[in-house]
Amino acid sequence: MNLRYVIGLSIFLGLLPPGLYAVVLGSASQVSAAKALELLGESSAGVALVDVRSDQVYQERHISGSFSLPLVQILELTTAEDLPPALQDKTLLLVCEAGIQSAQAARRLEALGVSAFSVRGGMQDWGRAWPQFKDNTYSRFELAGGAFQEPFRAMSPAEQAAAALALLWIKPTYMLLSAALSVILLRQKAVDLRLLGWSLLVFLIGEVFCAINYVFLKDNSYFAEYIHSYSMALAFALATYSLMEELDERLIHFSQADERCALLPVCGPCVKYKDVRCGVRRIAQFTGLALIALSFIPLLSPFSYTAYNTQIGTINHYYVRPLVHQWFEARYSPSVAILLIGLALLVMQRTAHVTLHPLARALFCLGAGFFGFGMFRVTLGMVYAEALMWATFWEELTELLFVAAVIYILWVFRSVLLPKFHLWSYLDSFLVREELG
Repeated sequence: MNLRYVIGLSIFLGLLPPGLYAVVLGSASQVSAAKALELLGESSAGVALVDVRSDQVYQERHISGSFSLPLVQILELTTAEDLPPALQDKTLLLVCEAGIQSAQAARRLEALGVSAFSVRGGMQDWGRAWPQFKDNTYSRFELAGGAFQEPFRAMSPAEQAAAALALLWIKPTYMLLSAALSVILLRQKAVDLRLLGWSLLVFLIGEVFCAINYVFLKDNSYFAEYIHSYSMALAFALATYSLMEELDERLIHFSQADERCALLPVCGPCVKYKDVRCGVRRIAQFTGLALIALSFIPLLSPFSYTAYNTQIGTINHYYVRPLVHQWFEARYSPSVAILLIGLALLVMQRTAHVTLHPLARALFCLGAGFFGFGMFRVTLGMVYAEALMWATFWEELTELLFVAAVIYILWVFRSVLLPKFHLWSYLDSFLVREELG
């Protein structure tokens, strides 16, 4: 029953961000940057591009040809006639930094009877359409002082090679290995191995959505990238649970009432035999408090609005970390981690004579998954905030190393973990032949 609660909670936590997106952004009429540039090019007399950020931010950097009408002023309007004369009787395309303020402005203007659309992704996503609209006046940015900026950065040959390596070789390699490993591990009887198999399968599902997004959707699907991100968080959680299960069942035996705990020589009196505090439980509580404290690192981190086109060989690619994804990585994930680990600590506190209650263990691992994902993405995003190609490269390489580490551990301890897996015998005989060579 406890496991059902955790599964239900994980499903709820997965559905909540799309629901919030539908309420906050999806409820406003939206257009893509490409559609907005198309409208501005075809019928500019009846269409106006309106920047809803503050005047100060607008002066620092804005889309060339856009009008400034801050959101604060839009929310104060009572009728459509209160709009500035230059914007009346026009279709308004509203833009902000990342599409959140503009969605709020669009809802307000639509309520007043104005034809208004929020530009999806805002200025952060505006440059995506630059390759098709280079000659459009609206496709570039105007900086303070009158200088213009185009959303393009050239990459060195070495950077292009690294990007191609990550996308064409590293990613397919670990996806194939993950698929094979998950099939093998899910057929095992040991709980820890099956959990690891589920971790790899969930991880693979997310990477499949990532690949579909990149190859077929031009890396422009919020939904596909969300499935990728959420799958990573769940995969981290399942891998953590698998590790904890393996330590318990195979090494320490802290939760089995009829097994002697390996930490007994260190702890002294054991909760299994006396009414004392369990050392494993106390370590878990301290670890939980530490993770809650560390969750504030991503929670308080600044957002990045870096976005640019570049060339990888002959292929154009748009590098961007959409704000909606950064909200999931740096705000939602650490908040969920704090909530879940806090609930795990509460369960441990109310079950004083249990070393590590099954519900507490599940909640702790689920929280650790969200914590690990948030820290991983935010760290890469902050270190490579101005060079997003390297953030992508190191994420792909890290994921390959994760899968390679699983394979190596299974091979090193093959006689115990996978004794009936015949491929090990073939590999052993092959290595012996090579040594005798």
